[in-house]
Amino acid sequence: MAEPIIFYWDFPSPYAYIGANLIEAVANKHGRAVDWRAVSIGHLWKAIPDRTPFPKIKMDYMMHDWTRSAELADLPIVTTPTPFPTDAKLPRLLFYRLKAQDPAKAIALAKAVFRQYWGEGRDIARPEHLAGLLSSLAIPEAELTAAAEDGAARQAVLDATAEAISRQAFGTPTFIVDGEMFWGADRIDHIDRWLARRSRS
Repeated sequence: MAEPIIFYWDFPSPYAYIGANLIEAVANKHGRAVDWRAVSIGHLWKAIPDRTPFPKIKMDYMMHDWTRSAELADLPIVTTPTPFPTDAKLPRLLFYRLKAQDPAKAIALAKAVFRQYWGEGRDIARPEHLAGLLSSLAIPEAELTAAAEDGAARQAVLDATAEAISRQAFGTPTFIVDGEMFWGADRIDHIDRWLARRSRS
């Protein structure tokens, strides 16, 4: 069986929001699963030895670009949610807690959290906002409190982040396909074409 596509992502990334809604269709087309691995993008960036701050002109362009990219993917988008960036620690922990129980439900939660933050502009650091999502997905609200204290979930975030750093990832979304790294939602088309070419060789 073909290896899954590894998907490193974090909620504060608008491009990860877009990628999260596009990668599974391409994976399914090529008979691949997607292994969702949430990372801490803040810790990922801190591990880059020669990082430099974004100049304002680049950030202005990127804000326009991610808005346009979401529209082209038919996804709702709030250009700058409040706050931006936000503390995504609790939803990351919740994702991994659910992944250990029911990976499909964890993915559904991740997509819902992405949409709440980037599609509606609601702060996903606030437990009451996450509680509403749990109810809509038939997940007991007690999981939210349990996730905050879940040592295994915390370790999973640390492990995935360390793994991404070891692969020289520098942002999200990052995809690993048979050892090949693709960065950015706009590279999902390349993943599709690359897999198609490999299948012919």
